[in-house]
Amino acid sequence: MPRSLPPEILDLVTDQLHDEPTTLKACCLVSKSWISQTQRHLFAHVEFDSLGHTFKSWMETFPDPSNSPAHHTRSLVISHLPEASFSLGTGGWIHAFHNVTHFHFERNTRASYDVPLTPFFGFSPAVRSLRLTSTSSEIFDLICSFPLLEDLALINFCPEGGIVRWKAPSTSPKLTGSLDLTARGGINSATRQLLDFQGGLHFAKITVTCIGEDFGSVKDLVSKCSGTLESLDVRCFLMGMFPSVPLIGQNLTTLRGRSHA
Repeated sequence: MPRSLPPEILDLVTDQLHDEPTTLKACCLVSKSWISQTQRHLFAHVEFDSLGHTFKSWMETFPDPSNSPAHHTRSLVISHLPEASFSLGTGGWIHAFHNVTHFHFERNTRASYDVPLTPFFGFSPAVRSLRLTSTSSEIFDLICSFPLLEDLALINFCPEGGIVRWKAPSTSPKLTGSLDLTARGGINSATRQLLDFQGGLHFAKITVTCIGEDFGSVKDLVSKCSGTLESLDVRCFLMGMFPSVPLIGQNLTTLRGRSHA
């Protein structure tokens, strides 16, 4: 008689508990052989924020990045961290998250500093979805550091900082998924940078929140993605109002035609 269940049975049990964190934590106490599989679910999504002091707790619990469960993480959210936290970026902690496929970074808008994004460049070659909120400097270099990137969201993009003189590298991701673009004061600056991508733009879905003066930039995006675009949703500020103007079907065809005119 076997003294323990086959590993594939144990894996099946823990897989069924993927959305039951309390039970998974209890499973970790049953046997050392259960730890790796339960951590795969417990740390699939990791979120660092200043409110819960989660980053400090993580560093205290896993001081050696190579022995942390970060390699299990598929979705990583970093938001509102204090400036001091990023001084640890050179220590390599972020590179322990090398299997992340979805990365969301949100700058602390109440802070007087702009966190450098250099430590995050290419930290996970597997990233396919990137969401940046209230960021400015270096974001396009960050975008180009993820070769498999498909989905991109730039929310409350701030054009100030050092990106005005940004020069597109010779290679860039294909960007074949979705684009969600919202910018303070208009999307023209962000659009100009995106249109410079050497690999071109191939988005299938574009969602834009803009002001009236940005409609030319919307047409430029549509023109650039004319061979791949399937869905377009434009939400435009007009005379203090905020109507939603979805452009699909015939309207999308018409906008494409105007782009080539």
